[in-house]
Amino acid sequence: MKKMLAFLILLPTLGLAENLIKDGTMDTSTAWKGDRKFEEFENNRALVIEAKKNRSVMVSQETNTRELADLTVKFRYRSADYKGRGLQFRGTRTDDSSTFRTLDVKADGQWHDYSTTFTAVRGSKEVTFSFELLEGEGTVYIDDVVIEGKS
Repeated sequence: MKKMLAFLILLPTLGLAENLIKDGTMDTSTAWKGDRKFEEFENNRALVIEAKKNRSVMVSQETNTRELADLTVKFRYRSADYKGRGLQFRGTRTDDSSTFRTLDVKADGQWHDYSTTFTAVRGSKEVTFSFELLEGEGTVYIDDVVIEGKS
């Protein structure tokens, strides 16, 4: 009976990947480091990154990747006024090598979903993932960040 009960309790979690990012929904302010602030609007709280004309602005989080080689990265972003070189998502390993993706920010005031496979973790256990808003003007909101093992 105990085995059956344990199975029924664990059943809903089977097949669900674990999000390696802490506070991907931006409910607290403790997990993210760097040039960040948080703002609540439309009953939602998001990470806010404000662009600078003369330098990139970075927000990061060190993550235990559990030595997975392939990761799926997903997040949402929104901007109404950003003009610049783009938003870069970067994974930096402990040896300071990194892999990144740069996306052009659509400044139309709508939420946009972004998803990519991150295949160059190379078995590193600790990786610092960062959002870097490249030089420009305007604001970008980020929310619902999920990094999980590729299934």
